[in-house]
Amino acid sequence: MRSGIDEAGLGPKVGSLFVVGVDVEGDLGGIKESKEVFRRNLRGYSIGEGIVISSLYGLGIPHRTAGELFYNLFGWAEGFLYELEIPTFGGKYMDLPFRVIRISARRIPAKNLRKNRFLEDAKAICEIAESLEGREIIAGIAGGFRDYGRFLKGWELDGKFFRKGGKILRFEVSADKNFGEVALASIFAKYFRELEMKALSTLLGFYETIPYFSGYPSDKKTESLIKTLKSLGFDEFIR
Repeated sequence: MRSGIDEAGLGPKVGSLFVVGVDVEGDLGGIKESKEVFRRNLRGYSIGEGIVISSLYGLGIPHRTAGELFYNLFGWAEGFLYELEIPTFGGKYMDLPFRVIRISARRIPAKNLRKNRFLEDAKAICEIAESLEGREIIAGIAGGFRDYGRFLKGWELDGKFFRKGGKILRFEVSADKNFGEVALASIFAKYFRELEMKALSTLLGFYETIPYFSGYPSDKKTESLIKTLKSLGFDEFIR
């Protein structure tokens, strides 16, 4: 069994940060990092969605709408998310060459990311690491070891990794490119974020097949999105 953790949404100016960990067994050779899957076209979104919903089905997690899925995973969901049906991007249920045994996920709202998003990310990663059962857990790194160490109570720093009993937690640069279990976690996290952005786009009257807004600083539409959200009183989605 392999265990990986990754996030999606650390850099945007709008929307939540999603952090996901998975315990998985099987062949992950065909899994690519989320940036390679969700390439701002429907085909990529469909592939990513198919991987996630097939895994959710195997885990028995209800996911008829984004709201139902988010409530089951995170314990809360805004009302407009229940209007977004799944599959959203044309993803198909399929037989996968691997099996997700466990998923542990956190959704950190935008308003909680206004001060230090790296600490929020670190805290979520460490909480998830406690819940996974692999002997070696690999996580993408952001913010440095000092940020992670403060949240790892009972873990000892042993060279380049943390150790607790028989469990090892490693933080790796470009982990989603080099480790299939982290790439898979990144696909889950990215899919959850894209569901949120699709639902938010639809709420604002944009009905494209993939999210109209990405929320990232490099997206020219982000500043207009922020102005629109402020004018409608949706400040909770702005960082």
